[in-house]
Amino acid sequence: MLTNTGTLLISRRKYKSGEEMFYRTGKFFILILLLVIFPIIWGVPDLPAAEKKPLVVIDPAHGGQDSGVKIDDKTGEKDITLAIALLLQKELAKNGNWEIMLTRDSDKTISLEDRRKIISQGKPDLLLSLHVNGGFSKGASGFEIYYPGFLNLADQKKQVKSGVKETRDKYLKDSRKIAQLVQKNLDTLFPRKGRGLREAETPVLEGMDIPAVVVEIGFVTNPEERKKLLSPAGQTEIAKALARSIKSFF
Repeated sequence: MLTNTGTLLISRRKYKSGEEMFYRTGKFFILILLLVIFPIIWGVPDLPAAEKKPLVVIDPAHGGQDSGVKIDDKTGEKDITLAIALLLQKELAKNGNWEIMLTRDSDKTISLEDRRKIISQGKPDLLLSLHVNGGFSKGASGFEIYYPGFLNLADQKKQVKSGVKETRDKYLKDSRKIAQLVQKNLDTLFPRKGRGLREAETPVLEGMDIPAVVVEIGFVTNPEERKKLLSPAGQTEIAKALARSIKSFF
């Protein structure tokens, strides 16, 4: 049997326990409220830079008054490179994982300096410059791939700081990587006709550290290759091969 004093003591303990529970529950709800209201007041933070889509620049060589290699009175290299560039852009857009930019999307004259400005302002993660070859004989065939390499950098090593050198070395390695991928995928269209990978200076990229490759897709002076280069089906196959290379690169 409890005395009045014992009953009062138990009541006080229950009250104190309830008060502590209320206090703790109140703090919990205040915390939840702050977590809900804070993002509304201060705004949602920007997405991290890692989620930015890579930018691919496609450079259809020549254009306008500069026809490049002439095929006939109406058609030149500029027409083939533009057609393939537009098909490549369409093919890459299906995936949606990249931003795609063309240095020209119509038959217009663009100087080397203007191309350089477009590329420099875009700050791309990859550049493909598309060309078509021409030979002195009908027997010349195949494709050539050029990329900026290490061969001409021996004299610059002492003048380059370590951080800059690391950046430069990475883009040169990446350039070779995309060159190898393009070679692999074009081999399926031009079997045993690859003319090798070639390190060479790329004037359009002078002063810019960007992974890049220049592709001489085939010889319009070769009857068989000219037929492929001029046909919509052949141009589509080439565009898909280049698209596969870009997808593998990233």
